[in-house]
Amino acid sequence: MACIDPIPPEFDFKEDIVIINALASTVPGATNVTVEKTTFEYGLYKTKSVLGCEIELVNTETLERFLFTETDGLYVVGDQFKIQPGSKWEIEVTLPDGTRYMSTSERTSYPVSIGAIYSQFNPEMAYDEGYADYISGDEIKIDFQDPPEEKNFYLFQYRAYQEELYCKICYEGVLRNGECLSQSDNPLLTKDYYTYLCDQRCWKITYNDNIIVFDDEFTNGKSISNLLAAQIPYVSKQDILVELVMLNISEDSYKYYKSIKDLVDNNSGLNAPLPTALVGNFYSITNPEATVLGRFTTAAAVFEPIFIERNSRSAQTLGILELPEPELLGDPIPNPLTYESPCEESLYRTASLDTEKKKYFGLLENAAPDLDQDGVLDEEDNCISIFNPDQADLDNDGIGDLCDNDKDGDGYIKIYESSCDSSDADVNNIPLDTDKDFIPDCLDLDDDNDGYSDEYEEAAETDPLDLDSVPLDTDQDGLPDVIERRRRTDPNNPDTDGDGIRDGDDNHPRDPNRS
Repeated sequence: MACIDPIPPEFDFKEDIVIINALASTVPGATNVTVEKTTFEYGLYKTKSVLGCEIELVNTETLERFLFTETDGLYVVGDQFKIQPGSKWEIEVTLPDGTRYMSTSERTSYPVSIGAIYSQFNPEMAYDEGYADYISGDEIKIDFQDPPEEKNFYLFQYRAYQEELYCKICYEGVLRNGECLSQSDNPLLTKDYYTYLCDQRCWKITYNDNIIVFDDEFTNGKSISNLLAAQIPYVSKQDILVELVMLNISEDSYKYYKSIKDLVDNNSGLNAPLPTALVGNFYSITNPEATVLGRFTTAAAVFEPIFIERNSRSAQTLGILELPEPELLGDPIPNPLTYESPCEESLYRTASLDTEKKKYFGLLENAAPDLDQDGVLDEEDNCISIFNPDQADLDNDGIGDLCDNDKDGDGYIKIYESSCDSSDADVNNIPLDTDKDFIPDCLDLDDDNDGYSDEYEEAAETDPLDLDSVPLDTDQDGLPDVIERRRRTDPNNPDTDGDGIRDGDDNHPRDPNRS
């Protein structure tokens, strides 16, 4: 008998290693390349996209060349480009610094049709280390006839579409001019976040984050049933359209993806393979000794959609849904109230779902949107989220009265006027505002805007309504001397604890470890 002390493994993380992953497909628009470099930031090992590369797909036999263009870090040839089964291809990549990489050639397989596709909910679909437990999800399974002529190797991927609930969420802030404007210093703010609807029907796109492969070594030429092809985590109760992609790939590609799968799936067992960088079929032309990761794969692809209804399920979802929290009339936030955010096209979001896919969601045509159903289309509605067919607009600023946080246009938002006994329906009835900063005196912590709060001025016996009447502040740190004596800070030292933050801005001016 003997005891063994466990020793944490030490990993040699290398920066600036190039990773190129490329796929050329028989399906239009599916040919793409990503180029990344490894980096080590704040103790985390990450990858960053390399932009500005020159990438060409080369037909090894005809020598035709096709140039890629870059969008959001993804290099594509075009929406209609596709390769033909049986053709042979390779890829050349030139980085912005002139470093050149090339893949080995790979011949394209022939597509294999999917016979049937179906889904099954599994409450213990897979073990997830992030949750430290089994997670639930939908397992997509298929039936198909494997061709008998030769060995085939399959890689399964998917794209999933769900309607976006919100196109923007601002935490401790509000959406103005397309950006979240912080309200963390707003003492009247009571909401942790605001949600913003999409300005049109919008779909979130998700992709597989695990690898599923299959080879027909023991099933060559046979009918295959109930084969697991995808696992869709149960993140929300929204219905989901899954577009399964079945790729018939080369044996070398299969071995590459199978090795990655084994590294990921078996990384904690006694027989786990050693963690290592997996080198694919790219090599450097300018520096043959350089390490380059990733792989170029050609594939004959078949797409098959399946629509999964989730609304009626009682099972707990994995994700936490942010409840609707729109901006409301009377909230203590700057005008104008905002309700929508654009559905910005990207790899992970789209408003341009084709007609066939929209039918799964019950959309037969692109009707002009009228969110509040008041008979006024959103593009003409001055208050798109609240029913207001009369379109009343007292100050004629283009914002309907039911959505206008400053209905009379006098510069004071509704909550300020109602709190200070003035009228939001009368431009001539405004609250007292000594410093004219549009925060009324009844709510303003510094009525004369001299940099010293009314509380400080009262303690120092100066006039909080007179800009020229300021407390004695010997070290000019924002704390009057009378307050410094109360807090036991040094009135002759603007930074009593020496932490680089002046006493007036420091919540703990006598503790250098807290500010």
